This record gives sequence, structure tokens and C-alpha cells, in this order.
Amino acid sequence: MPSFPLSWPVLLAGLMSVSAAAWAADMQIQVLDRTGKPLPEAVVLLDTQQPGPRPAPRLEQTITQQQMRFQPQVSVVSPGAKVAFTNLDKWNHHVRGGLSGPGGVYLDPTQGFSFKLSAKREGQPLASATQQLSQPGPYLLGCHLHGSMRGHVYVSDTPWAAVSDDKGQVLLAGVPEGPARVRVWHVDQLVDGAAQSVQVSGAGGLVKLTTAIEARARKPAAEERPPGY
Repeated sequence: MPSFPLSWPVLLAGLMSVSAAAWAADMQIQVLDRTGKPLPEAVVLLDTQQPGPRPAPRLEQTITQQQMRFQPQVSVVSPGAKVAFTNLDKWNHHVRGGLSGPGGVYLDPTQGFSFKLSAKREGQPLASATQQLSQPGPYLLGCHLHGSMRGHVYVSDTPWAAVSDDKGQVLLAGVPEGPARVRVWHVDQLVDGAAQSVQVSGAGGLVKLTTAIEARARKPAAEERPPGY
């Protein structure tokens, strides 16, 4: 029987790692609205059956209430993530959260979570609370005290998910090369869009995805605050 040097397992592991990395690619995607304009704050989800390493799950997220807004307005986490909510405003807020459907409504108004966060006070700890989110899908965030406040947390059922920037773009890193499908979610969509087929390749290049979504204009934060502040 042939003998191998003691370093053989290490070398083999290294070769396997290099091979796996060689078959993975970074994918840049741009989401467009129904008129062809870039669509910010869209959640892009990529599904693939190709073998290869997966990104680590995102199990922590911090969302602040500041200037009458949830910040970030849209975020993505993995199932089982703990989301910490903190009030940075000088007035009381409330947090209401639950799974939502197209059109930005709660799927079941009797379900979800709810709690109050007191105003920021000089010399006192900031009011904060943590909620664990396990069921995949979009969660609508609101405030009973201020109806204009809305935010969203998307619990992704795939490790490749991101929120598009002001140019409507996301970068999904380390995706196995080969066929894949991309889904897009946005707060202003009226119906769930169909997944689109893409080909992940090391050659790179920007993949543009056109949707039927028409985004509504958002008010500046300065216009959304209680009277007297």
C-alpha cells in the first residue's frame, strides 16, 4: 500500500477549498421598477441547488426609531434572528410587528408582537427591546402612537439575500456557478412577482431585473414628527 506524507490531509483540504472557491462567483444585480428606473429598498433573494459553501446566517439586527422612522427602513435577517429595537427620539414610541402580505397589510392582525419604548431621557438608558423572528417572509413594523411610521424586516429562507441601494443594486457574494432563480420583494408591490431564472458565472457583469413594481414617493423625515418638536 502506498504511503502518503503526514501533510497530505492538509494539502487535500487546501485543494478542495481552492476548488470550491473557484466555482463560486460574486453576482451583482440591479432591480428596476416598471418604468425601468432603479428600485431602492428592494429585497433580492437568490435560490440555487448547486453545491458549495453557504454564507453564515444573519442572526442579529439592530433597528432604531429616530426622527419618526424605523432605521434601517428595510433589513434582511435569517430565521431565528434576534432583532433589537431602540428608541432614539425624545418622545414615546410603540413597536408593532407581524407577517405582511402584498399591499403592506398584516396577514393576521391578531398575531405578531407588540411593545412600548419610552422616550429618550437625559442621563437614562435608552429604551430597548429584542424580538426573535423565526418564520420566513416580510414583517411589517408600525407604531400605534404615530401611524406614519412604517418599516420592514424580511426573514429570508435563502442565505443569499440583500437590500438594494439607491441605484437599485445588490452584490451577492460567493454564489455557486450555474443556474439559479432570483425573487424580488418590495413594500409597494401589489402582487407577489414570479422568480426569474439567471445564470451565475465567474465572468461577472451586471444582471438587470425588471419588475412590475411602482414605488411610492416617501416623505422626508423632517416632515414626520409630532407637533412641538
